[in-house]
Amino acid sequence: MSREKDEVQMKRYLALLSFLLFSILVFAQDNYQADKDVFVYQMDEIEKLTKEAYQDRDDRAPDSKSTQSGYKGIIEVGYQIGVGDDGMDRVSANFINGCQINPYISLGFGVGLRHYLPSWTIVPLFADFRIRFDDDNNVSSYLCLGIGYSLDATNKRFKGVGFFLNPTVGVSFRLSNRAAINVGLGYEMQKMKTFRLIEEAYRGPIFIGGGYNPVYSYKTHEYTANSGAISIIFGISF
Repeated sequence: MSREKDEVQMKRYLALLSFLLFSILVFAQDNYQADKDVFVYQMDEIEKLTKEAYQDRDDRAPDSKSTQSGYKGIIEVGYQIGVGDDGMDRVSANFINGCQINPYISLGFGVGLRHYLPSWTIVPLFADFRIRFDDDNNVSSYLCLGIGYSLDATNKRFKGVGFFLNPTVGVSFRLSNRAAINVGLGYEMQKMKTFRLIEEAYRGPIFIGGGYNPVYSYKTHEYTANSGAISIIFGISF
């Protein structure tokens, strides 16, 4: 009888022990899953924060495509169509040494060549000021202004000619953060002294070649004229 009682008591202990082990396993599994969820959540947050940090750093970093500051050289060639009473056609060329102050503004000093057809050559010396309106795109508009004074280079005399002004608007096609191709349309004003014959007086009819012909006297009048022209410009900056 005692033996049977001991066996029943043993079974109760085994059942209780089994229940405790089962409870411990369930509790451990729940804790593991909870810890796993927390770990995954934290890793997601860390990855998100890392991406945001890199993005912020990239946003603050300078754009490698933006125009770099420093020396800026410009070479331009073109043709100018005379307008107005004193306008004359000419072939043009400019070479400009300048400084890119920021991605939008540059300043420089230029030397030009104007060959007036058929056989007159002058050399403009001018300051060059340029604004680029959109540096974020590879194609952008620009405005430039050249202002200075020209010398007469015909027969190497280099005498003063007059005031020089050349505003231009155009489009710039960027090749790199330093180089670009420029196409512009502008107006050039070149002040110069010129001469005009003015009728002074009527001298009356004079018998010439078997008949009477009216004769007038003239005098030479010197004045300052504007040889204006529409400019078509092609150039490269580097």
